[in-house]
Amino acid sequence: MSQRIWIVRHGNREDFQNPGWTRTAQRPFDPALSPDGETQAQEVGHSLQSEPIDRIFASPFLRTIQTASHIADALDLPVYLEPGLGEILPTVQEMPALMSEEERARRFPRVDRDHRPVGRLCYPERSEDGHKRAAAAAHALVVRYPDKNLLMVTHAAPVVGIVRGLTGLQDRIFVPLCGIFTLQRADSGWRILQHSAISHLSDPETSRRYAHSG
Repeated sequence: MSQRIWIVRHGNREDFQNPGWTRTAQRPFDPALSPDGETQAQEVGHSLQSEPIDRIFASPFLRTIQTASHIADALDLPVYLEPGLGEILPTVQEMPALMSEEERARRFPRVDRDHRPVGRLCYPERSEDGHKRAAAAAHALVVRYPDKNLLMVTHAAPVVGIVRGLTGLQDRIFVPLCGIFTLQRADSGWRILQHSAISHLSDPETSRRYAHSG
């Protein structure tokens, strides 16, 4: 079988549920999953158990680490943090505060601390540059692991960048919470096997409500 990749947006986030959260947050650009976001992450993990996924990569933001960790629990795999898959923040002028490596190691034992990233985050960053950065990271990962099927857990805008960058798709891309995109390597590049799938979610309306279209 040709190489496949799965691209998943994180679950619902606490600042979507509580818009005032950022006013007192120590890390205002790094919200955790909301309770229903935890459920979404568990559900996407269960839905992927039958898929031949070899490696899980995640953006280094808390909500993506949490989502990836739930999936990793279901698949019994480690999680590798990849900055190149990180959030696109066009209004941010410098790297936002994220969880420390020590706290991350304590809370998320499935995170492998020895991964050598293929990309990096650097702000400020225009939206179009963020799309290209995410696509470049995804491309570098499939080149590094050509005989592995990869899962990438990221954010809405990077999903758009990856799918568009690998497949050349020019249509608008709808990215719901914990939506699954499946791509397969073809002779001329990558083709989409599954687009914006959310049938695995018990509450698809919330997923659609906070969807991103880009």
